[in-house]
Amino acid sequence: MPSILAGATSLFYEEKGDGEPVVFVHGIPTDYRAWRGQLEALSGGNRVISISRRCAGPDPAEVNVADSTVATNAADLEGFIRALGIAPANLVGHSFGGFVSSYLCRRSPSLVKSLVLVEPAIPTLLVRDGKSQAQMLSLLIRSPSVALAARRFQKTSLYPSLAALGKKELARAVQLNVDGVQGVEGEYAKFDQGTRQMMLDNARTIGELGNQFPGFGPEDLRSMSCRALVLNGAESPVWLRRIGELTSRYLPGSRRVVVPGSKHFPHIENPSYFNETVAAFLKGGTHAIPRV
Repeated sequence: MPSILAGATSLFYEEKGDGEPVVFVHGIPTDYRAWRGQLEALSGGNRVISISRRCAGPDPAEVNVADSTVATNAADLEGFIRALGIAPANLVGHSFGGFVSSYLCRRSPSLVKSLVLVEPAIPTLLVRDGKSQAQMLSLLIRSPSVALAARRFQKTSLYPSLAALGKKELARAVQLNVDGVQGVEGEYAKFDQGTRQMMLDNARTIGELGNQFPGFGPEDLRSMSCRALVLNGAESPVWLRRIGELTSRYLPGSRRVVVPGSKHFPHIENPSYFNETVAAFLKGGTHAIPRV
């Protein structure tokens, strides 16, 4: 598996096909293997490239997870695009990877041709600081169901998974994290063995959720001009669907599509629908996407 020096970090990647560069940026707790269901399907006319971020497998960089922030991952992604000479690239980012991709597009727009944001986990669109009781109260007043769902995720998934990770209870940390972002207990166990192993291999990336998120709000999205598609799982937790709605609302000219039969991992849970939708977007823009 090849790797390339992206700034100060070596990133491993897998690629297939020739043509338009499409770079896939995974979320937590996965790696380049999360996109195996997309490489073949989307390689016709495209050079599809699935990267592993700095703390992910198969050979994570020897960096402290506390240094694996949205900003440092965006810098890695910028270095990767420049090193391969593929600017401007189409970016497909899932969850934390969607935040990273959006951040790069905002900071270095010349490097990004289009964005596909899959369940983008950009919590700063809901509240600037999730630890602020005043901001959480404000969210509760504005959107009670969203605030309660976000708080439930914090109490039953986020904080317990970080605590389990600190105790090196890796399987427990992954189970808590995945069940939390899926919104239903027992969801981690429903994934096939290969997917569960990939998630377990990348348990340490859960620690990225304990890092401070950069300020990134509606004004940042409004300033971005690249074509964009936002995808949410139809059964995803309400707070993640709300972030998807806000992302699409503030990104000029973007489209939002709900992927049926899926939660937080639509590219894994319903790959055929996901691939058809993304292929249409890459080929013809938002007007070519079939409506749900």
